[in-house]
Amino acid sequence: MTHSIQRGVLVVLCLVCNSPLIAQQFRVDTLAANPNIAFPVAIAFSPDNSGPPASEESSRRAGKFFFTEKNNGRVRIYENDALLSNAFVTVAVTGSGEQGLLGITLHPQYPDSPYVYIFFTRSTATGGTRDNMVVRYTDSSNVGITPDTIVIVPRNNTATNHNGGNVHFGPDGKLYVTFGEYATSSNSQDTSAGNLRGKILRLNPDGSIPDDNPYPGKSFWSHGHRNSFDFTFDQLTGKMYCTENGPSCNDEVNLVPRRGNMGWPVDGNCLYSGSPIYTRPLYYFPSSLPALTGIAVYRHTAFPRLWGKLLFTGNSNPTLWTVTLAADGDTIVPGSFSAFFTYGTGFADVEIGPEGSIYLTNGPYSANRILRLRPVAPLFTSPPLMVATQDIEYIYTPTFSGTLPGLSLVSGPEGMYVDSTTWSIKWTPTNEQALQGLHPVHLRAENGAGFDDQFFSVNVVNVNDPPVEFALLAPPNDTTLSFTGADPVVTFVWEAASDPDLDTLMYTVETDSVSTFDSPARLDTSAGTETSLTLVLHRRSRDYYWRVRASDGQISVLSEEDRRIIVTYTTRVREVTEKPTEQALEQNFPNPFNPATNIKYTIPKSGYVRLSVFNLLGQEIELIFEGNQEAGTYEIEFSNARLPTGIYFYRIQAPGFVETKKMVIAK
Repeated sequence: MTHSIQRGVLVVLCLVCNSPLIAQQFRVDTLAANPNIAFPVAIAFSPDNSGPPASEESSRRAGKFFFTEKNNGRVRIYENDALLSNAFVTVAVTGSGEQGLLGITLHPQYPDSPYVYIFFTRSTATGGTRDNMVVRYTDSSNVGITPDTIVIVPRNNTATNHNGGNVHFGPDGKLYVTFGEYATSSNSQDTSAGNLRGKILRLNPDGSIPDDNPYPGKSFWSHGHRNSFDFTFDQLTGKMYCTENGPSCNDEVNLVPRRGNMGWPVDGNCLYSGSPIYTRPLYYFPSSLPALTGIAVYRHTAFPRLWGKLLFTGNSNPTLWTVTLAADGDTIVPGSFSAFFTYGTGFADVEIGPEGSIYLTNGPYSANRILRLRPVAPLFTSPPLMVATQDIEYIYTPTFSGTLPGLSLVSGPEGMYVDSTTWSIKWTPTNEQALQGLHPVHLRAENGAGFDDQFFSVNVVNVNDPPVEFALLAPPNDTTLSFTGADPVVTFVWEAASDPDLDTLMYTVETDSVSTFDSPARLDTSAGTETSLTLVLHRRSRDYYWRVRASDGQISVLSEEDRRIIVTYTTRVREVTEKPTEQALEQNFPNPFNPATNIKYTIPKSGYVRLSVFNLLGQEIELIFEGNQEAGTYEIEFSNARLPTGIYFYRIQAPGFVETKKMVIAK
């Protein structure tokens, strides 16, 4: 049994009718139904009713559209929210199987060019053939007159399926027509000029062949079709898409390129060989075939969340599905397939009205309705997220009643934006924004039925930031400072650091004898909030490395660099002129002392002399004098500025003479 559009209808629940939750998303109107209409197939809107609705009330108006009735051959008109009782035209049709009055389209310049094109299977003609044909009528006050035959493709077998049957104008102003392969698969790959079966045709509005057709001298746009029931053009990209019925697998949704070979029957609708000469489907149903029918690309703001989606319907599975087209239109976004609307009986066509509502023919084999899905004005149902944290992304995804709307940021803090892929408000607040207090936000949710505003303010929680690095000012790097006798005193100066959080900064000057700042001689001295500090250094010649640390109480940073100064120190020695008779190290005076004491010693021989201070652990902590001296008596002043209270020892080493004495510092 071959697969065709007219497979038995799968009865499912009418989710929109029976579910309050889904019913809130959009309204479902029945514009026409039995007994006033019979087995509707295709809809064509008059292009002179364009423009978005001004309100929810105006979104109810359908404008003017034509539709076909499959079995009785009537073209009907719906205008001013009413079904006209008189048919636009009635043609004699053979309605068995998939045959009958099927497709319809209007000239792109309608009503200035008042032409209506219909596709139908006429009754048996002279000679016993059944013909599928496209005929153009002139609209004279809603009555079709002066029929003009555009194309005829006879049915040359007894089958009643795989008719194709739809007509649309492309963005290039050409007339496109689908013909099935009439249940003879070899027709699809036969590209001889006379075989139009299994093809999509491209014609001038009068039926002649355009000079720029893909197949020179032939009316084909594409071939290799099995039964493409409907096709559509994306008004944004101009690309063509079609539905295709498979045999026992793979109902397809296809991008149809110029001179495209859709692969039937060589590549099949079941086994894709991977050959580059065949066009791969964008999406397919590997099982539970829905008998795909209508197709449309949604490019309207009435249903904002449908923008850029490909809509397609099923007859056996009465569902309206969507997939999202990639920006170039050549692929679909993975994982974007979803069911948008499910009904009790199948669909034949889906069209987008000028006001953005979605129109469905609920037929043509077992139903008699034209349905319209129109938006419901949105209302915010979620409380806004009113707290953000500095440097952390803020995400607020509103929820709504009514039809899911587009979301716009009317006003808000700098850097806040709407992520149109997730319909979320996103923002990463800065430190500066955290210090500014509340940030007002105005959001607008809008669809084709109306809009709703949400106003709120976001408070940004401040995150403590480190102070900004700063420079050292004085002394300059590698400066040499010379001192004689008096304590080496150096004033260190640096620039004030800034703090992003406006915290009060405290400074510490770090000095050491090594550039790694990790020796026992390292000294950290607080400068408080000042940007300079005067230090008394050791009475000795040495290199000092220095840097400054700024702290806000939680985080500290070092100055941009560290520096070196070179200190040279010469001890001031007072020589006593008496002739020395014996060696001696006298007790310092005063003792205990603070801040200075005098040490007197006598050396009877000239030579190398070293006078230094030790702590109780025997560690040398100060070098008072080191160098060669003549025999004599000397007196040296020693300052305790750097040493704490305690007991210390001073020792002299001279030619033939070593002696140690105790001294006490009392502060």
